[in-house]
Amino acid sequence: MSTSRIIQLARLIASGTQTLDEHLIQNDLPPPSFAVEAPTEPFPQATWDVARTRTEVIEATIELRQLLEGPVKLLLPESNFAPLASIYRFNIAHHVPVDGSILFSHLAEKCGLLEHDLKRIIRFTSVHHRVFAEPEEGLVAHTAASRLLVDNDMIRDLMGLTFAECWPAHARTPDAIALRSSEPNISGYSLANNTHLNMFEYLEQNPDRARRFAGAMASTSQTSLDALAEYFEWSALPPGATVVDVGGAQGHVSLHLAKCFPTLTFMVQDIAEVIEGGQESLPKEMKDRVRLEAHDMFTPQPSRDVEVYLLRYVLHDWSDEYCVRVIENIVEGMKKGAKIVLQEHVLAERGTLGMVQEMQMR
Repeated sequence: MSTSRIIQLARLIASGTQTLDEHLIQNDLPPPSFAVEAPTEPFPQATWDVARTRTEVIEATIELRQLLEGPVKLLLPESNFAPLASIYRFNIAHHVPVDGSILFSHLAEKCGLLEHDLKRIIRFTSVHHRVFAEPEEGLVAHTAASRLLVDNDMIRDLMGLTFAECWPAHARTPDAIALRSSEPNISGYSLANNTHLNMFEYLEQNPDRARRFAGAMASTSQTSLDALAEYFEWSALPPGATVVDVGGAQGHVSLHLAKCFPTLTFMVQDIAEVIEGGQESLPKEMKDRVRLEAHDMFTPQPSRDVEVYLLRYVLHDWSDEYCVRVIENIVEGMKKGAKIVLQEHVLAERGTLGMVQEMQMR
């Protein structure tokens, strides 16, 4: 008698979860929790095997839920992001005591909201996303997720990028697709913002949003940075060589490389509104080796005596025509022997990645 797919998945989840729990016990680590004091990373010190098991359990859990809910739910998922967007917009997390609770009425007053609107926001996000909790009727307290908005500026900037920039653009993307254009200002983002500018031109005119974008870009994963440092021979460059980090925001990637390769210097280029204030915020010991410069990559590259031009997660924002322009502006001024280094997402053939990785890539 064959075993059904849902039983196979349930067994995989059970055995994998047992492995994960053993990892926590062996390393004297707390179990995952939604509580306000819970660690941000639920499985620290994870070996490659533990990380793979975690992914397998997540994938099996997703598939099992999809099978149990059925095909109609696949077409009609809960997709109301307005409550999360409201939590960001009205800065709700900063008005909730980290180590206590607050009445809905008091919190509404601090946020400048109607109390019944605030209740709807909190009660939606608490049940859908585990963001905030209601420990007693009428009281609001933090969870691990909502506390991140108080403690972590980068997470707050990422939330702003997601819900103040990307989410409105997603809603207008089908309209942009209907226009059948590869121009960067014919996009869901431009339509959502009622502008004829592309996203980066629009950010130039909105410095606060540009600063938030730069803060969100600093969320680069350590694995991604380590891969960049490992898979190109930076150490083979001559001492004192200059690396130009094109579209490098406020220099988080160049700072990492500068620490790994102390004989190199770095020039970080981005639009003026993105790099504003970045030079002053650099670590004191890095200010002589990492410099920030305002530059539009669609104009001729001003830095010539350079060994490497780095474009990290830049070209994927643009259609082929515009990628060619960026590269041409660099190539025209390259000295003999200089290199262009790209770090990008490369989408593998369909079905060759695990479910979670393919979801993230697509």
